[in-house]
Amino acid sequence: MKNVKFIFVALFILLVMPIYTYAETYITNINGIEISQEEYDNFLKVKPYEYIMTMTEENYNKLKSLDYSNVMSNTKYIETVYNAKLKLTTEKEITEEAFESNVMPILDTDSTSFETIHKSISLTVAGGSYWNYVTFSSRWKGIPSVRSFDVIGIRVDGGDIRNGSQQGKQIYSENGEFTFIDYAWNGTNIKRFNFNGFGISMNVVNNADLDSLVMTIDCDVTPTKNYTYIYGAYEHAVTNVSLEESQNYTMSLGGLGSIFDYPFETSQKYDGMSGIHLYYD
Repeated sequence: MKNVKFIFVALFILLVMPIYTYAETYITNINGIEISQEEYDNFLKVKPYEYIMTMTEENYNKLKSLDYSNVMSNTKYIETVYNAKLKLTTEKEITEEAFESNVMPILDTDSTSFETIHKSISLTVAGGSYWNYVTFSSRWKGIPSVRSFDVIGIRVDGGDIRNGSQQGKQIYSENGEFTFIDYAWNGTNIKRFNFNGFGISMNVVNNADLDSLVMTIDCDVTPTKNYTYIYGAYEHAVTNVSLEESQNYTMSLGGLGSIFDYPFETSQKYDGMSGIHLYYD
């Protein structure tokens, strides 16, 4: 009888007590794509937050397919100071703390016209069995005063880029609302160099009240030698540049950011910011 009473009490407790089950947390981006917490943490290893919040179903499926146990990354935080009077840009590498503490660009209104802006650049490789996913991103901390055709690119030494895998996004937000511009592998804004490099000219949006601004590109790379060097560079136009001018470059180690080799008169229209690179064998 005691056993019967015990079973009855146990059943009663199970019936009246609320049932708690583990529910996985999901994030939903602006395209309605649900991203689990585990996916979100992995995606952040290769792409900035802004990309995750604006990615398409195709982008999502690509990121899901990556091996996150084999990721290499290099990030730099750069302060550039442009003197419009002298048409001279200087730069220095800063800490992540200094980058994050900066809120807005500083633009003098006096005759010297200095503009100080912080940018971060990040180059990442996610290894694969044959094709390796390569992505390069630049984030502005503050918004530039000059909005023209900036260039962002990847160059590979000792490897081939899979043609058709090259793509890019310009992502910006206003009042917390994200908007993005896609750049296709065969669009008018891209310039491809056989299998070892490409650049995309991105016309910086001219909206007045931007909260954030991110440029990002990616492609698939496979090694062709015992070593592979991958370079990423982002060059900001400090004066107005046409699309044609922005694409008037070849690619070489001696170019801007170790990528963009412009004629002298065109190179002077860009800030000449140093690039970044990764090596793997």
